[in-house]
Amino acid sequence: MIASEMTVASRWWWRPGWTPGRSFYNWQIVPSQPVADKLIEIFAPTLSRLPGLEQVDAARLRIGVQGIGFVDGVKGVHLAALVAGAQEMLAELAPFQLAFGPPEVTAESIRLPITVSAELLRVRADLTDALTDVWIRERIPDFGEPLRPYLALAHATHPTPVHDIRTALDEDGFADFTLDDTVSAVSMVELQCEEGRYDWSDVSTAGLLRVPDPVVEQSVFDDPLFGPLRNPTPSLLRS
Repeated sequence: MIASEMTVASRWWWRPGWTPGRSFYNWQIVPSQPVADKLIEIFAPTLSRLPGLEQVDAARLRIGVQGIGFVDGVKGVHLAALVAGAQEMLAELAPFQLAFGPPEVTAESIRLPITVSAELLRVRADLTDALTDVWIRERIPDFGEPLRPYLALAHATHPTPVHDIRTALDEDGFADFTLDDTVSAVSMVELQCEEGRYDWSDVSTAGLLRVPDPVVEQSVFDDPLFGPLRNPTPSLLRS
């Protein structure tokens, strides 16, 4: 089969270990709202004219970083320890830049690959360390596997020629598309798959260290209601 005849197949199939009603804990990075909205706006015209593709809405634009395990196999005490460990480690990291793009066509979706920076690798390492503090390595999903992060823009709902998708992306000028965002937190989510659709609910958030606001020394003459008052003159202080 030549490349122009290859097709993108539907992504709606049961992955190993998944069964109806089962869910999975995962650490994800959520794009900032302005970036998520911008991605939807930029790619909507192209994706809307490609049959067989469903665009991911802004709220579902996520980047998987580290899997944890199926919910029915994670005890509450272990989950609490995992969250606390990750929050403590990630609090020592500063917010950093994340680079998206250009888009690529995979077997079941259109994705924006993520540049694997040293900061992102540190986040992944900290999340893994938090897991190994609680469990043995063999229990951790994809332990030791290279990090290949991406953001899914659209999923296939039925077979679609790859050539048509790539042509549309090239014609609309996406061959060199890139976009940056700032990562300030990592979210733990519970992934579900019901009625042919993946969804999730937020469980916890681990924030990265933020630069503290500058300390403003309060004058003894500042009023809590009316704000800073003019310093009295020396003559007034002596009177």
